[in-house]
Amino acid sequence: MKAQLKKFISDESGVTAIEYGILAAAMAAAIGVIFGSDGVFVTALKERFASIADQITDTATTDSK
Repeated sequence: MKAQLKKFISDESGVTAIEYGILAAAMAAAIGVIFGSDGVFVTALKERFASIADQITDTATTDSK
């Protein structure tokens, strides 16, 4: 019985899976904060993509004339 208990206590095979789970949860939370609907980064990205879309539209309009 003691040998089985020592073996169980020294077994760390499940620790890695738990660590990866905690890391994945932390990364998901960080991504949620950074790219949340009211985040600063989302606003900056929307503005940048709108600028790119305007440039493409302006270029297409200029080329077709």
